[in-house]
Amino acid sequence: MSQPDPDMNHDMKDFRQPMVTSLGIILGFMLNFLGQWAIQDDGEIAVTTQADMVVAIGLIGAIAMMLWVLFRLLNNRYPLQQAGHYYHATFRVYMLAILLAFGAVTAALFV
Repeated sequence: MSQPDPDMNHDMKDFRQPMVTSLGIILGFMLNFLGQWAIQDDGEIAVTTQADMVVAIGLIGAIAMMLWVLFRLLNNRYPLQQAGHYYHATFRVYMLAILLAFGAVTAALFV
């Protein structure tokens, strides 16, 4: 893995808006998915098998990570001298959260 550019010590304003927008879209999709899953018409608990538990934990974990990323993006108290490093750490968690979310939804389709 390559090191972040040491000259990337400027404000994150150029990166903030697209990430917040994509997080909003993905979070909305996941919350809709969980909401539809929770209100099934059969009257039973939605999480009944171990496969359901894996999907639920994956989605809840992804939502928690995305909320953490959203907090980091909207936080204006980060060290300006290390803005590039702060952004790269946030971006790594962002990508991991997206991978976890899509992995959990994919697991829901095939399990």
